Amino acid sequence: MRPSGPAREYIAFDLETTGLFARIDRVVEIAAVRFTEAGEEIGRFERLVNPGRPMAPAAQAIHGISDADLADAPGAWEVLPEFLDFLGDDRTTALVAHNAWFDAGFLGTELRRARLDAPGHRVLDTLPLARRRRPELPRHRLEDLVRILAITPRRSHRALDDALCVKDLWLVLDGPASPAGTLVSYPIHSVEETPAAPLGWDLLSFAIESRCVVRIEYDGGTKGRAPRQILPRRYVRKGGEAYVLAHCQKDGFEKAFRLDRILHCELAAEPPLVPVVEAGPSGR
Repeated sequence: MRPSGPAREYIAFDLETTGLFARIDRVVEIAAVRFTEAGEEIGRFERLVNPGRPMAPAAQAIHGISDADLADAPGAWEVLPEFLDFLGDDRTTALVAHNAWFDAGFLGTELRRARLDAPGHRVLDTLPLARRRRPELPRHRLEDLVRILAITPRRSHRALDDALCVKDLWLVLDGPASPAGTLVSYPIHSVEETPAAPLGWDLLSFAIESRCVVRIEYDGGTKGRAPRQILPRRYVRKGGEAYVLAHCQKDGFEKAFRLDRILHCELAAEPPLVPVVEAGPSGR
């Protein structure tokens, strides 16, 4: 489990890009807002980034950023060090994003291209948190949540405006007070490397690598809240959610278990020196 304690500050951030695929597309705008657990804003960051390539018409139609807007903007190798300085200490600050795997992957891939080390901040995801808090809603896109939850509307698909909406969403969903097991987070990672596993699930990751059976308490599915014994195989993402794909010993076939619905996890047969731990990301 991740040893860090609760974050004392948060940074909600958003990226605008030339497309959807971090391996081939580029970041064109970075924005972030730093705030306290009580919601007090204490800093902002906003920069356009010249991607070194033409803007795709489909992307421009979404965020409205044109080649002319980016012509005099600095490249990522200039902007990223400034952004890393803004992020500060990963021991006391956590990042927040909506569909965090996307932003964490794009940011990490741009850092790798610029030959910069990825910082150790975890990126908390408001998408699974919204689905857990408001399961009755038909959609959980950021713009839909802003409208339904009466969050102050801003320009959609511009980085600073979306970052401010993510900040408000995190607070409306009571993110700072959420139990550890309800939070899904990701490391800042390059998509050109091994796919990033969600943070805080060290025991599951150990079980996947060691092919060990684990005993979980799972709150979901047709059986409701109940214990299960599973052989975890790998992490997968579906619809913005993080799952572990595992062979369920009771049902006798492979199933996907949502991470934010695993309330407890332990090894069914513990090897020496491997402790039983509570599942879910530790701290915030």
